[in-house]
Amino acid sequence: MAFLLKGVIAILRMEYKVCGYMVEKKFRHLIAVSPESTSFKNVDRNLVAWYDEDLLQKHLPPTAGVTTADGLLAKSLSNYLPEETVDALNATDFVGVFGRIVQRKDQKGPLCLQYLYVWDYQAVPVHEGDYEPIYVYVDGHDRYAIYDLVHYCTRRIDLGKTGKDGPGLRVVPGWHSFLPATLKTSVVDKGLEVKPLSDQHLESWWNIPEDHPRLKIKGFITDPFRLKAPGHFMDEPDEEARTMCCTFKELESAFKEFENPREALIEGLKRAFSGCIGIFALHRLSTFISLMGEMDNVGMIRIPSALRSGLNIANIGTLLSEGFASLTEGGKNLLSGFRNSE
Repeated sequence: MAFLLKGVIAILRMEYKVCGYMVEKKFRHLIAVSPESTSFKNVDRNLVAWYDEDLLQKHLPPTAGVTTADGLLAKSLSNYLPEETVDALNATDFVGVFGRIVQRKDQKGPLCLQYLYVWDYQAVPVHEGDYEPIYVYVDGHDRYAIYDLVHYCTRRIDLGKTGKDGPGLRVVPGWHSFLPATLKTSVVDKGLEVKPLSDQHLESWWNIPEDHPRLKIKGFITDPFRLKAPGHFMDEPDEEARTMCCTFKELESAFKEFENPREALIEGLKRAFSGCIGIFALHRLSTFISLMGEMDNVGMIRIPSALRSGLNIANIGTLLSEGFASLTEGGKNLLSGFRNSE
């Protein structure tokens, strides 16, 4: 009886033990919630929201890697990535893309089609539950998206005509954030069905009892027309989030400026270290180092193994000047989208 009870508990808690590392999914029933009814009242009082499957499918932004990126990364770099990262990548399941349409009650201005891409796990940094937003704004023939670049930092991309080759977004495996890319229709994700982003989903995700699996975007869900890019999807990003956004802004700038990707990476990291950290804010150094570690763990850059746990203020300046971080082929492909982005 005790053996059976343990088995039932393991199933209920969705525990996966792979290669000795435990991936625990305590809240999958709240993340993959199946509401009995749907409503769309979680908007500011001057707005209205609804679900239109045809319109949401029509304007679903072109993406690549939503359902495949994690598995490909785990397979291609399993000998390099930390064991726990590979295990988390293999155990991560895509729950679905959820959407709704928001407009002002007076019907003036654009439509905002809010899409949340939901996974039950995130490998880097490791935690249960992951929600990645892309908002598509449609005003006549004009169509653009505001998306999550990294850690909820917002960026804008102008979208082309539906069903055509052109601007799109490539998923960063493990992180599940998006980077701009020029996509051929042959590589665009197929078969994604937009499910209703209902009040019941939002209330379930907002009220998960632990911090990491909880959906942290609220104000810009209830009113997406206040959202700006560059900016942030959270109402009040903390200093760690601001430091990461600043660092990626320097990387974007360097990749637009330098033809050589390796030079762009090193110059971008140097600028981030001086402009986002600086000698008067060394308490931000751990965030800078964490971000580089995350980029290493998703296969974008390479940091020598001896340095992964040994970066500190005593050697970071020397290491940056010597170009200790190198760009992978995958990183080149992902970051190349910065060159043509706005």
